Amino acid sequence: MTSAPTGGNVSALKPQSLASLDPAMVLHEARQRASAARTLDELYAELAAFQHMPLSHEGGKGIVRFRGNPDPDLLVIGECPDEDEDAASSAFAGKPGEMMDKALKAAGVFDKAMLTPCVFWRPAGGRPLTTEDVTLNAPFMHALIRLAAPKAILLLGASAVSCVLNLDQSLAKLRGRQVSYGTETPLPVMASYPPNFLMKQPQAKGLFWRDLLQLVVGAKL
Repeated sequence: MTSAPTGGNVSALKPQSLASLDPAMVLHEARQRASAARTLDELYAELAAFQHMPLSHEGGKGIVRFRGNPDPDLLVIGECPDEDEDAASSAFAGKPGEMMDKALKAAGVFDKAMLTPCVFWRPAGGRPLTTEDVTLNAPFMHALIRLAAPKAILLLGASAVSCVLNLDQSLAKLRGRQVSYGTETPLPVMASYPPNFLMKQPQAKGLFWRDLLQLVVGAKL
C-alpha cells in the first residue's frame, strides 16, 4: 500500500504522466464520462477508463463500489474508503459497516439503502482529500446520485458533505438540520457522524440516531 509522502506533499503522489495535464481539460473529460453513463455498471466502467484521476494511481486495489439496494430509497454516502473497504472493493466494510447495518436495520431502511463512499478510490495512506480530488470526483458522484435516484441522502462525515454539496462547513454546524440536493426535484439531505467517529466517540451515537430517524421520518421512507 502506498503511504502518503511526508510533509503532506500530495502532488508527489501524482504520476509524471499527469503532472502537466490541463485541469480544465481533465474536468471536461470527467464530466463527459459521467454524463455518458446510463447505468451504475456503465458509471463504474467510465470510472475505470478515466485514467486522468490522480486518486486512481495512489496504490489502492481498485474502485470501491456501492453495496446494498441498487434502486434505493435512501442513499448513504460515507467518508473516503479505508483499508477494509479498499481490500473488499466494497463500501462500508469491516466493523464500521456492521455498525451502520445495525442502525439501518433498527430504522427499518436496511433493505432500501445503498451505501457508497464519497470517492471511489482510497487516498494513499488515508490522506485528506484535496480540492482537485473533490472537483474531479464530483461529476461521477453526481452521476451516481442521478442513476440511483434515491428519495433521501444521508451524508456521513465532512468529506461526504464536501463531495456532494460542495460546502466547506464544519460537520458540527451542519449536522442535525435538513438541507436539499438538486434543483428540479430537491432531495432531503441530512449530514451526521461517520461510523468510524462513532466507534471512537460512542457518546455521539444518540445524535447520529436522531439524525437518521429525522431523515427517515421526514422523507417518509
